[in-house]
Amino acid sequence: MYTINRDRLVETFIDLVKIPSPSWQEHKVMDYIIGRFSRLGAECIPFECDDSYNLLMRLAGNKAGTPILLSGHMDTVIPCDDVKPVIKGKKITSDGTTVLGGDDKAAIAMFIEAFEHIKEQNIPHAPVEILLSCAEEMGLKGIKKFDLSLLKSKYGFVFDSGGDIGRIITEAPFHSNMTVTITGKASHAGMAPEKGINAINVISEIITKLPSGRIDNETTLNVGIISGGRATNIVAEEAMCSLEVRSIENKKMLAIEKEVRSVIKETCRRHKAKFRIDRSLEYEGFKISPDERIARICHDAMTGIKIKPVMLPMGGGSDTNIINKSGLRSINLSCGMRNIHSTDEYIKISDLEKGTKLVLSIIETVQNSSDYS
Repeated sequence: MYTINRDRLVETFIDLVKIPSPSWQEHKVMDYIIGRFSRLGAECIPFECDDSYNLLMRLAGNKAGTPILLSGHMDTVIPCDDVKPVIKGKKITSDGTTVLGGDDKAAIAMFIEAFEHIKEQNIPHAPVEILLSCAEEMGLKGIKKFDLSLLKSKYGFVFDSGGDIGRIITEAPFHSNMTVTITGKASHAGMAPEKGINAINVISEIITKLPSGRIDNETTLNVGIISGGRATNIVAEEAMCSLEVRSIENKKMLAIEKEVRSVIKETCRRHKAKFRIDRSLEYEGFKISPDERIARICHDAMTGIKIKPVMLPMGGGSDTNIINKSGLRSINLSCGMRNIHSTDEYIKISDLEKGTKLVLSIIETVQNSSDYS
C-alpha cells in the first residue's frame, strides 16, 4: 500500500543518531528536526524547558478530520557522543563503543519519512501534531514540564517501545520513589562502640526484610542506592537508601509502600534509631482495554498493512503515562529498537520501514472511519 523510500529513511535515521543528544542537550538534534519538518510545511514551536526545549510541530493538513498526536523523545542515554552507525546486513548497529540511539530516534525518522511520503504522493490528511520531548530518559522530566492543554488532538500515539513492530502497550505501571534516611548515634568504634547506634546496620536490616525484585506479575520493588557513614572509626550516625515501587495496580503499589513503612518503623524502634521517609510519585499508570477506540485504531491500522497486533503490558514508564494523566487518551507503540540502553543496541531496517508504514496507516485509519471521529 505504501512505498517507502528505504534509502532516504535509513539516511535520515543515520543522520539523527550521529547527532549527540544526551538529556538536556537536545539542541542540535532539535535544529535538524526543525529543518526537516519546516520544509514539509510544519509549524515548529520550541518550548523552553530548563536548559533545553520540548518541540511541538503542527501539520495542518488539507482535509477535515480528527486531529491526532504522534509523540517521541529527542534525548538518548549515554554514551552517545561520536556514534558511528554501522549497517550490518539487514540491521543497523553502533560500532560497539556507544549506544545507537534508536531509542527514540527511530520514531523521529519514521515521522519524518511518513510526511516526506505524504508530500511526494500528495496524500490528503487531517491535522497532525507531533510532540518530541526532552529529558525523557531522566524520568520523563521534559513532558512533565510541557503544557499538554496546548494540544488539540483527540488521540495520542507514542512510539517509544521496543521489539517487533506491532507491539501495543496497553498497561504501564504506577511508579513511586522512596528515600529512607536513618539517624543513629555516633560513637568511637574502638573505644565505645556499644554507646553508638549504627545506622548502617539498621538500614541493612531493613533492606533484608523488604520484598525485593518481582513481587507478582504486576508489581516490583528495587533498592537502587545505599550510602552512609563517615569513617571506619566512627559508628555510623546516618545512612540512607533509595528505592522504587512499581505496579500496574495503584492499590498494590500503596500496599507495598505501607509494608516498607512498617518494616522501617519496627526496625528503628528496636534499635532506638530515628528515621525519615521522603516519598514522591514519579508517574501514574494507565490501562487501555482492547475494546477502547484507541486500541481498535491501532489494531485496524496494523491489520490493514498486514502487521500482527500484539497487546501486552510493560513494566516501564514513558511519556505515554503523563499524556494519559492529562486526559488525552494515548497508547505506546513499538518503533523496533532492540537492546536499548546498551552498546549492543540495534534496529532492523525492515522495522524502520514497517514503523513508517504504521504511522501512515494510523493517520489514514483515523481520518477514513467515522467510528474514530
